[in-house]
Amino acid sequence: MADSTRATSPPAYAEAGRRPQPGGHQEAVASLTESFIDLQRTVRRSKARLLAAAGNDVESATHQLLHTVESAGPMRASALAASVHSDLSTVSRQVTVLVDRGLLERRADQLDGRASLLAVTDAGRAAIAQHERGRQAFFDEVLTGWTIEEVRQFAQQMERFTASYDQVHTALMNRRTGRPETHTPTAEPHHPADLERP
Repeated sequence: MADSTRATSPPAYAEAGRRPQPGGHQEAVASLTESFIDLQRTVRRSKARLLAAAGNDVESATHQLLHTVESAGPMRASALAASVHSDLSTVSRQVTVLVDRGLLERRADQLDGRASLLAVTDAGRAAIAQHERGRQAFFDEVLTGWTIEEVRQFAQQMERFTASYDQVHTALMNRRTGRPETHTPTAEPHHPADLERP
């Protein structure tokens, strides 16, 4: 896929003054890098289409909040923000939308009467189930023509790549910001709401 930005962002082997050897490791890595960049662009386009067509549907960001509360149990808004790696003000606005729609509810925190816990309602669980059915149908169609073994191998390699990407990227950011390097835990499995569908 042609893109003018690639000319200004040469791959690592070019920066090091090396050219990939045909059929070699560097050529394979360069090919994977291009495919990964294409995937990122595709996901961004998918998200843009999803938000444009959302209407009254619960968009992906708030679906992620629903999934997180459902899987982790009732929690404070601050804990929810930390879980989804977002700032509290943004999450608070999204939570207000979900509460207004009856998908989340606020409950008194038995440990601190001044605080409240967020919990998924029956309507919220129904919305999650509907979202999961739609996502499953979407990826069933994406993987049309794949054998079960191909799907399993792809899933295993994707999980391995994601864990390595997260570990290496975290270490790189720590070095750039001068933070001490620590052991990076294996990336958590993809949250169901992380994968978009039209």
